[in-house]
Amino acid sequence: MSYLNIKLKKELKFRLDLSQLIPDKIGKKTKTKIKTLQISYGNETRNFSDFFSISGTLKNGIIFKGDLSKCDYIGNQMKNGEIIINGNTGNYLGNEMSGGRIIANGSTSDYAGCSLQGGEIIIKKNTGDYLGSSQQGNKVGMSGGILLVYGNAGIRVGFKMRSGVIYIKGNVKDFLGNQMIAGTIITKGKIGSNIGLLMKRGTIIIKDQKFLAPHFNYNGTNKYIFLKIMEFYLEKISKEFKNIFPSIYTKKYLGDINCKGMGEIFVVS
Repeated sequence: MSYLNIKLKKELKFRLDLSQLIPDKIGKKTKTKIKTLQISYGNETRNFSDFFSISGTLKNGIIFKGDLSKCDYIGNQMKNGEIIINGNTGNYLGNEMSGGRIIANGSTSDYAGCSLQGGEIIIKKNTGDYLGSSQQGNKVGMSGGILLVYGNAGIRVGFKMRSGVIYIKGNVKDFLGNQMIAGTIITKGKIGSNIGLLMKRGTIIIKDQKFLAPHFNYNGTNKYIFLKIMEFYLEKISKEFKNIFPSIYTKKYLGDINCKGMGEIFVVS
């Protein structure tokens, strides 16, 4: 396969905005034009080639190499193609992305999958706060697509989420599914406090554990066949989903009762 290889040449002192570096925007540009792209570096505007070397061809997608923890908006508004990141990544990975695929082989910072509309984002290590959330001041969070995190996540995962699927293999901090309107969040690790706070609708699936949710009403224990149906479709995306619901006999809670919500929390063994 043929990828455009973009390698960081030096350690960054300030933050870089890489929102222009998506297959949709640079697919028809020559390497010379890519090297002279103007990007924001702190309060300056610099040439792309000041920071990165370029090799290969953009046929299958882009591969970023190096510590990109100060590089923000990678995959911004991406519609198709593939981005692979061999290193850590900054804020707003896949912001407003509507198609394509991003694979981050390191950890990511805050707001990964922010306002995600479609496509897939796979994070092999940890991610920060506001995964799959809305942008600051925006009423709409993630409205489609799939977020898969192999490690841990921070606070307010799925904040104002409207659709799509978030799967976190590790632990999640406080306010999971805060103000969630629709969609599905699945976690396999431990969760923090205030799960589903001000949740209107949607589904949160957690591992069997002690948790406090006085703003939710217990709705009984039953067999839920839809969990196996969901598992079947998710396994087509990643083998990580294989047998994630070994039992479909689960506890169900409804809320947030404080806002007359009908959101669902399933506790699976």
